[in-house]
Amino acid sequence: MTDNKTKKQLPGVLRFLIKLSQIVLYIPIQAVFVPFAMIGLIDGIYKEMVRSKKLSVSFSAIKTLQYRWVMHHFNTRPDQASVAFTKKFPCESHFGLWSVYGALIISQRLFGFTTMLGKIAERGKETLVSSVGQRVLQFDKIMEKYVNDVEQIVLPGVGFDLIALPFTKGKKVKVFELDQVDTLKVKVETLKKAGIKHDWISYIPVDYASESWVDRLLEAGFDKTKKTLFLWQSVSLFLEESAVKETLRSMAGLCANGSIIAQDLYSKTFVQGEYAKVSKRNMRLIEKMGEPCKFGIDMSTNPKKAVESFLQACGLKTTVYIQFGEKLGIDPFYCIVEAEKL
Repeated sequence: MTDNKTKKQLPGVLRFLIKLSQIVLYIPIQAVFVPFAMIGLIDGIYKEMVRSKKLSVSFSAIKTLQYRWVMHHFNTRPDQASVAFTKKFPCESHFGLWSVYGALIISQRLFGFTTMLGKIAERGKETLVSSVGQRVLQFDKIMEKYVNDVEQIVLPGVGFDLIALPFTKGKKVKVFELDQVDTLKVKVETLKKAGIKHDWISYIPVDYASESWVDRLLEAGFDKTKKTLFLWQSVSLFLEESAVKETLRSMAGLCANGSIIAQDLYSKTFVQGEYAKVSKRNMRLIEKMGEPCKFGIDMSTNPKKAVESFLQACGLKTTVYIQFGEKLGIDPFYCIVEAEKL
């Protein structure tokens, strides 16, 4: 008979053999994709880095759309709208994405070969590399949590993220998206070309150098007496600290009782590229594209307290604090918070 020790070892051996067979099957599929991937990379880099500059489109705003495309095809978050949008979007290559990720997508669907791209990190066990999927899902949860409880939703600097579409369609809630003039022009044009309905959303172009986003929001029909959700994703790290504080104070001033301001914040070590080699490379790339990271919070000692103190200085009280990677005992690099006005 097989002893208990052997029985415990058997599942591990089987898992190894299964994984090995999946890798063996994956290799020839990837080999077929290699020549297409070379062409796709060139096309993708040109559209993301060259054409986006010509159209005055934010490089970082493109990345969120890319994440959602990847999550859809790896079955971690269905998002047909983002896929349809990508096909018509002038600053991203649908062919390029498929040529790079296609072998992995097909291998996962045919015989279950799964890499990090096909998994979502467990809540609290996110690393810097594996945090993207959880970030997307956490903001989705915030939208789902409040969409039926508020009368207005405001998304400043949302870029090409289509998060508002699936959660607010058919709902009795006003939705306002604010962003740079050129960014919103390209977004609305692409939505029309892709045949994606969006008429219930008010798109508000803002020239931040010469206009007040608050004035533009009020002109578009925002009502200060109504309960509102502000969803501010990955924008603050590109602003000076003074601009972040001013924006949050303006949001607090616009909030009726019961309103929520949800946003993410990065650590100072992350923003300065000192957290890890991969973050340093990313910071350099983003800086080359004209979007240097500027603002982060010192999370080195007591990250929750540091975030709460910063928000308090902006007239806000923290109600929810989610720190990525907290179960791993790693240095803090990112958090998502919900807050109410004091």
